[in-house]
Amino acid sequence: MKCTKCGNILADTDRFCSQCGTASHAVEIDFSINREEGELLRCLAMLDRMEGLDAVKREVHEIVDFVKMDCVRTQMLGYPSRFPRKYLFVGNPCTGRTTVARLLADIFYELGVMPEHKMIAVWSKALVSSSEEKCRSKVRNAVNSALGGVLFIDDIHLLHSCNDALIDATIDELITLLQQHQDDLLCIVAGTPIEIEQLCKAHPQFKQRFDRELVFER
Repeated sequence: MKCTKCGNILADTDRFCSQCGTASHAVEIDFSINREEGELLRCLAMLDRMEGLDAVKREVHEIVDFVKMDCVRTQMLGYPSRFPRKYLFVGNPCTGRTTVARLLADIFYELGVMPEHKMIAVWSKALVSSSEEKCRSKVRNAVNSALGGVLFIDDIHLLHSCNDALIDATIDELITLLQQHQDDLLCIVAGTPIEIEQLCKAHPQFKQRFDRELVFER
């Protein structure tokens, strides 16, 4: 990024220009750098300008740094990629869960670790049907449509209002597929704190499938 007032080059985490003190809202991306890096900085700048969510912002910046290091390890040393691909977003409605999910999808694409620039958003209740087999089929269809990109399942806590057998089939199929697609699917599941805790207690393996939990507080 660069300061629009004096042109000083800034890190994407800078809140003020070190040369002239201009606030971050007047900082823009310098597109003289390559397109991918410019788009990545744009996404991070949009994240940083969101109201509140300081913990989430720190987490995302840490994830970006980790992915960059992971890419270097993979390219130079031939180590298998091990950056986190499964995320649990815990927070109440209107706290920015969907917006951050979309930004994270953009960020991973610009980092070059996801081959397709897409996010498939699914409402949790849309995965539930009239039979266990139909529930499993809906989960498979959602996952298959998101391969190579991001699957975002919103309001996962609403499954508590469904028939227990149907919930079990839906969650079990999701657990299985997250295990099978560790390298070609980035999955983000969002829900409210109390209900997510209840869901994880009822299905301990569900939480184990997620690499990182981001808590949304405002």
